[in-house]
Amino acid sequence: MKTLILLLLAAVFSCTDTSDQPVSLGLEGKWVDQLTLTDTLEFLKFEDGGTLMNLSRGREINNGHDLPKIGSGPYFYTLSGNSISLQYSLSSLWKPTDYYFQQNALQLKIGRFYESENSASILTFRKIK
Repeated sequence: MKTLILLLLAAVFSCTDTSDQPVSLGLEGKWVDQLTLTDTLEFLKFEDGGTLMNLSRGREINNGHDLPKIGSGPYFYTLSGNSISLQYSLSSLWKPTDYYFQQNALQLKIGRFYESENSASILTFRKIK
């Protein structure tokens, strides 16, 4: 009987499947485009209060070089009501642009700020992490 209880306890505590773990409802984390399932956004918040959004779009061969797709990379962002102001951090021109933005629980809608394979003017992402 004691061995059976120990086996059951070991089985319960050794399970590490996190697929049923709840995903945080906050903005921070990773989001994937619901249509393409390839483009991802990751929202980061730093200890000093700074914020950054990273767009990952995969890679492509351009002039014989394996490079991130155009538009990929980090963006500075600020939120205000139903808009997000984005500035590509690798650009030498400082000119933030406002786009539509709405987040409800595990879904995020954002104005099309890059050349996505998704032709919609409003891109819909779902939270994955």
